[in-house]
Amino acid sequence: MVTKRPIREGDAPVDPQARTILDTIQTLASDADPHADDARWLADFRYQTALLKTFSGDPEPVHAITHVKLPSESGPLTVRLYRPKPGPLPLLLHIHGGGAIAGSIDGHDPALRALANRTGWLVAAPAYRLAPEHCFPAQLDDNWTALQGVVAQADALDIDPSRIAVSGDSIGGTLATALASRAASEGGPALRGQILLYPNTDLRHDTAYPSRQSEDGNIIDAKSLERQIDLYLASDADRTDPSASPVLADDLAALPPTLLVTCENDPLRDEGEAYGKRLRDAGVTVDHDRFDGMIHAFLQMGGRLNATNRLLDRIAHWLDAR
Repeated sequence: MVTKRPIREGDAPVDPQARTILDTIQTLASDADPHADDARWLADFRYQTALLKTFSGDPEPVHAITHVKLPSESGPLTVRLYRPKPGPLPLLLHIHGGGAIAGSIDGHDPALRALANRTGWLVAAPAYRLAPEHCFPAQLDDNWTALQGVVAQADALDIDPSRIAVSGDSIGGTLATALASRAASEGGPALRGQILLYPNTDLRHDTAYPSRQSEDGNIIDAKSLERQIDLYLASDADRTDPSASPVLADDLAALPPTLLVTCENDPLRDEGEAYGKRLRDAGVTVDHDRFDGMIHAFLQMGGRLNATNRLLDRIAHWLDAR
């Protein structure tokens, strides 16, 4: 995942601050060895993903950070709560990225603090299980447990149950929209919105999205992406499951209003925007912002990128309308 490719003629210009991050990444970690066995490759990938916290800046103080432990079939599930001020507060359940094989709420901690402070919403971050130790749909199941469990304790946690939204970055965005779909179909909490930050939306082999080629190597490279997906899913058949590849869903009409953020210099740009079109075609209200010159994972780069502040402001303003 964490990589950098050389500039080529005709490339869309990368934001200068983002270019500096790509240069820094190259000095901090070499690309994962494509010939390594799965265990070694996964260890390298997790290390590289953890490096993203390097660009997050100093963690902001928040009013309170607490944890809840929820029972699940696999054992206690931890959800970290970031409270920006005394409640009752609306709830934003945010699912961290990392390809579903890496990442953590600790790695996202500075970004989650900033998200809570900027929005004024209580941010709940589940410590969901990772693949390949626990393959799909374990991640979706854990986040479903988290959403239901936190909402069930709304009074005790000082949450306004009439204002609930879900969000996620990268694969977290994929899980967030799958979670919203599950809530709509299985009688879950009524959601005011979903926020999808540069999501994976199509995990099929050999998809023909132009950005997969034109932006290959900007944080994500094609071969690494395929290996991530193989480790995440239990079988190739899961690649066409709408919960894993939401762009393939038959009916999206029940999904809530959506804020979709894509990045110009992201291999996942075009599939995210294709999903936005499918949502609009289904009658879902979609607000889409493409951040020019920006790279994947920039929610976690607030210590180095001015664009991250703009992203947080955009999320806050969008949630205000909910």
